[in-house]
Amino acid sequence: MKLHSFAQSDVGRVRPENEDSFLCHEGLKLYAVADGIGGLPSGAQASQLTIAALQKGLTDLPAGQKPDYALIIADVNKQVYSLGRLLSPQFGIGSTLTFAHLTGVKLNIGHVGDSCALRLRAKALEQLTRDHTVENEMKERAARGEPMAMLMENRNALTRCIGQPPPILADCHAHTVLPHDRYLLASDGISRFVAPSEIQEIMQQASEPASAAQRLIDCANERGGLDNSTAVVMFFD
Repeated sequence: MKLHSFAQSDVGRVRPENEDSFLCHEGLKLYAVADGIGGLPSGAQASQLTIAALQKGLTDLPAGQKPDYALIIADVNKQVYSLGRLLSPQFGIGSTLTFAHLTGVKLNIGHVGDSCALRLRAKALEQLTRDHTVENEMKERAARGEPMAMLMENRNALTRCIGQPPPILADCHAHTVLPHDRYLLASDGISRFVAPSEIQEIMQQASEPASAAQRLIDCANERGGLDNSTAVVMFFD
């Protein structure tokens, strides 16, 4: 199978600064999106360090050593947490992180926060990650029969992020890649404003990753561009 990839980010039409960062590294076969946490200071620095630390963590692995993704994410989190203690001792800094690392025919996903990984396979779009939000945590508690209470204005608040005090619990899982699979890593500037049915249509109709990424960002901006938007697109042919 041949992998074609492309990444693009846009500040949108409202925010003064783009606090999203991304990685599209063909050599490492490593792809990632990080979104600086709104409401906290230094979001751009948080997401930039998140991406840089992730890339270094994979680059520095001894040849032949299998990556321990949970350990790598824990180290990324420590570095961002330490920077937050310097830049913002009172509040800290934070970022989401969603990445995909291709090893053979396995696409290894690591995830913290509410950026997302999506897969288009046989015309069906599936989200491979779960948003770490108050709303989802409350739903899980309810499913277990546990008591729950949630203020609606807090439902989208994150329960986990890169930069939080250690330890951090990340979601790590692997998926077997099939010919003609298409994958998208996106910040919530896309996933919150472009409906899944629209994402499916854009990913399906695009002739190559660059046109898919551009159309997704254009679509988010057509809805007002209320947030930074970032898309990392991978096509397997």
